[in-house]
Amino acid sequence: MKQTMDDVMSQAVVEFARNGLRVLSEKYGGDCTLNEARVMVQIIYCHLDGRTCSVTGLHKATGIPIPTVSRCVANLQREGWLSDSPDPDDGRKRKIGFGPRSEEKTLDDIGEAVQWVKEFRKNGLPG
Repeated sequence: MKQTMDDVMSQAVVEFARNGLRVLSEKYGGDCTLNEARVMVQIIYCHLDGRTCSVTGLHKATGIPIPTVSRCVANLQREGWLSDSPDPDDGRKRKIGFGPRSEEKTLDDIGEAVQWVKEFRKNGLPG
């Protein structure tokens, strides 16, 4: 049976999330909640796309309620994983980025899943 693009993208997202959660668990010491991990994976995903994140954007991308996203971001900021800064285009918004505890190598550690998603986006369906 031939895979559809939706099937392949679903597999890519699952693999990306699985590897991302593993890396976060290793780096974070296993003390983060599933929602915090989901938020962090989405922030990494935005970073790879060259986009900035906001609480509202994270809510829309993950489906996690805004108050829960806010709490996750606050917890991750307290732990040094995230930081925020004013959005220069809209003073009411805060741009969420990596904090001092987030190392660039974390992005590299996600490895094959990131590369797979990049290749898929560039070339479409494999093989």
